[in-house]
Amino acid sequence: MKLSRLWADILIVLIYGGAQISSLIPAIIYANQNLSASEMMMKVIPYMIGAFILASVLVYFINRSITNETHLERLPKERWLYTVIWIIAGFFMALVAQAIMNMINIYVLHQPAESQNTTDIMAVAKQNPLFIIIISLAGPFLEEFVFRKVIFGELYEFIRLPRWAAFLIAGTLSGLIFAAAHMDFDHTLIYLGMAFVFAGLYAATRRIIVPILAHMMMNSFVVIMQFTMGDKIEEAAKQMKSTTQFIWHLLI
Repeated sequence: MKLSRLWADILIVLIYGGAQISSLIPAIIYANQNLSASEMMMKVIPYMIGAFILASVLVYFINRSITNETHLERLPKERWLYTVIWIIAGFFMALVAQAIMNMINIYVLHQPAESQNTTDIMAVAKQNPLFIIIISLAGPFLEEFVFRKVIFGELYEFIRLPRWAAFLIAGTLSGLIFAAAHMDFDHTLIYLGMAFVFAGLYAATRRIIVPILAHMMMNSFVVIMQFTMGDKIEEAAKQMKSTTQFIWHLLI
């Protein structure tokens, strides 16, 4: 089956949206069973995992069926050796961008250090570790197709300006949509920073697999750290915040 890029984009976004609201199915099925919040969550997670895996498979095949790719996609792809280097570098770039934006968010914009979105997601993962499949694999896979290949890619194609200007505009708009989708508005700047890194990886290599794998690595790293060193990280963050606040006040 062959699809035009327009129809492929529409289907990819709709499938992603369907995966996001897949929890409504078990919520309706078990609505009359008077389940507690934790019991309901245990019922919901298998449906969500199945929905995200199915969505990932569908998006993969839809992407392969596109007949009229963007100009960015038609450019020569980065060689595989350098692609691997970009993936590894992208992982560290995403972590650095997240750290820098987090500092600005806390000490310039005076937003809370902890992300409620991350806290809620990790609470679910600790309750049912299978949820990590969504956090570390299916989630990043779908997000990169939706926010980088579809939204960023189409904006980058549409904007008739020098490529650096098109990248800045497309990166900003797609990054803001990426941030809004996470419903964590206090940390919009952090999501925007990560979005620029992933968009840059895609534009530099012309391979969507690069931001996908970098995103997967970043999320997996966060999950591992939270599971193995969660308490120590929280204590270190408090100490770092106190020290940084002291230095910040000295400077200003």
